[in-house]
Amino acid sequence: MAEIVMDQAELAAEIAARLREEVAAAMKAQKVGVATEATTTEGEEGSFGDFLKCVATGDTQRLRAVYKSAKALDETTGAGGGFLVPTQFEQRIRAVGAPMLFDQIVAAGRGPLVLRTNAAELALPVLEQDQTPNVESSALVGGVRLSWREQSADVSESEPKFEQRIFRPHAADAYVAASTELISDAPQALEDTLVTLFGRAYAVLKTRVMLRGTGVGQPRGIVGHPAAISVTRTTGGTQAENDTGTVLAMIQRLLPGSATAVWIAHPFWRSRLMATRLSETLLYVANGQSLVYGDTLAGIPIAYSEHLPAVTSAGSLVLADLSNYALVERATFSVAYSEHARFLKRQAVWLFGARIDGAPLVNAPLTLADGAGSNTVSPFVEIAAGS
Repeated sequence: MAEIVMDQAELAAEIAARLREEVAAAMKAQKVGVATEATTTEGEEGSFGDFLKCVATGDTQRLRAVYKSAKALDETTGAGGGFLVPTQFEQRIRAVGAPMLFDQIVAAGRGPLVLRTNAAELALPVLEQDQTPNVESSALVGGVRLSWREQSADVSESEPKFEQRIFRPHAADAYVAASTELISDAPQALEDTLVTLFGRAYAVLKTRVMLRGTGVGQPRGIVGHPAAISVTRTTGGTQAENDTGTVLAMIQRLLPGSATAVWIAHPFWRSRLMATRLSETLLYVANGQSLVYGDTLAGIPIAYSEHLPAVTSAGSLVLADLSNYALVERATFSVAYSEHARFLKRQAVWLFGARIDGAPLVNAPLTLADGAGSNTVSPFVEIAAGS
């Protein structure tokens, strides 16, 4: 038998080539194994933890087959924009925010007008109500009025005035780091943690912007808005007497017919409001299911929020009819994943994305049709700065 003689360099090259082939085969087998494990039957519901794991591993086949989830920016490959969160998980995320102020107000039927869209912008026709009305009409109907006329006489002209309000949902993202061990070993624990974190963060975001959004790269809030009426605090008596007088003055400036109005107060207002002669605590039914205690002031429910300014600041107490506020949400959340951003800490990063816009539906206080021309009311009344 002929002897094959190889020098040292040739032997090393052959060993390296075989090692490369074996490594490639092992990696291919691992991918096949993962794909086989992820194989599912049509109609499988899956779970949010499994959905997140599919996003992390880039299992686009399972994401499309089970979760019907597309790319947030495109439907090819890569991390562009992350994946859209399936509808069934969106409902869970929104429900987690229920303990937060925004969701409490909505559950009580006193929330803002909430619109959801898949478009980049939403046009909403709105009546112009910030004009001085005819004494026989009202600013609430935007200039339309019925006029008396004699038989065969011409009808007086009156036309409603509309403006087109454009809402463009702004992007907001939540950054959450999780250990790689948690992602690999405990998807169920990951599911509960991330659903809770993102759901509550989103509820906080909506509350914050509805109250104090700047309108620059984010929704416009009601505090300090041109439509809000600022009421000077009553002075000259005891603290309780002054607060009672201030509250009465705020009620007087509220838009008539605001049956769904709500007080929104900084938490440190609670003891002072309870000391007024208008305060009471009632037992009422929440969502038709359970009995809970709630504060009311002059028969109007009180909600407390840490996102209002401190007690001595302007806007720390607000009386609002939020049906005159519109919040526009993009219909879907998105989620993206990176294992590189915090590699040395052995953590992976989740980015959750939401897009919302919002603003009051009135531009300025409304003038009453009492002929005075200077008496104004608004769906948003706030307290001025003071002690």
